[in-house]
Amino acid sequence: MNALIVCHAGAGLGLGHLTRSLVVARAIHQQLGAKVHLLIQGDPVQRADLDEFEHHFLGGEEDLLHAIRQQVRHADAQVVILDLHPRLVPSDIGGLLEELRQGSCKAISIDGLVNHRSKLDLVFIPSFHFSPPAGSIGAAPILFGWDSFLLNVKRAPIEWKLGGQVLALTGGSDATGLGKTLPTLLNEAFADDTELHWITGPYAQQPVWPAFPRFSMVNHQSLSGLDDLMVEANYAVTVYGVSFFELLYYGVPTVVFSPYGGKDDAELAVIAKEGVALVAKDEIDAVGKLKELMEDHQLAASLSQRARQRMSAKGGQKLAHAIAMLFAY
Repeated sequence: MNALIVCHAGAGLGLGHLTRSLVVARAIHQQLGAKVHLLIQGDPVQRADLDEFEHHFLGGEEDLLHAIRQQVRHADAQVVILDLHPRLVPSDIGGLLEELRQGSCKAISIDGLVNHRSKLDLVFIPSFHFSPPAGSIGAAPILFGWDSFLLNVKRAPIEWKLGGQVLALTGGSDATGLGKTLPTLLNEAFADDTELHWITGPYAQQPVWPAFPRFSMVNHQSLSGLDDLMVEANYAVTVYGVSFFELLYYGVPTVVFSPYGGKDDAELAVIAKEGVALVAKDEIDAVGKLKELMEDHQLAASLSQRARQRMSAKGGQKLAHAIAMLFAY
């Protein structure tokens, strides 16, 4: 099987689509023996796991649909997997999907294109929360659930332990500029024995440290994975996104918030109800809730336990199996 995976990445977009695409690439390569080619529209980024596959970066102003058609021919693809940012979906994507179908090439969408499901073979939603639209005859099936997350994890979860190590994540591009204010807010709130590990994404600006840090602040950048830092962390504060669910998988007691308006409100309401993390309104509320969490050891332990029980790292396997079933008929 030859597979083409298409995604977006870059400043203002972050790394979520690319990270998920690499999880899918590894899963279908390992389980189905697929030869994978990736087409990434956005700013080039260096990643060791990206070098495992043939890949090509496409400029943001270039014609994505033309590039997909070229790469389908180049890779002789039997399946095209699209993980596109919703703001950047080409207006004539439906025409491309029709062409793929006429050419007997399977078309799969990850986390989007639900309004085109009559032209798709599968829609895979890496989320626990989704309200399927009314079905239509011949429409692609939709898969989602707690076992559908496409997590880029490489280690096993461990039992939570007490400590002062805090991990802070603001996304691959820190689109809302949290690095300018959040370090100072944390510096003002926590004890001198706190140890802050800040993750600067490849498209993000450097954080602004307070003039007189009260405790250790370490800036990590250009990392190929966060597994070691997550396993070692005692607590975390993060924006809502792919890395949040990796933290849940590892059982890190976490405060999560969305700086992106109200678009994540429904998902965060479920997170709060499930009791797998503390949900904050904004970065100021997040610092307050993190302080509360670090002072309540029983709460931290219960969050960790529930998160580890809920999360699964088998989304890639689930998608690979679903793709295999598409070619079984």
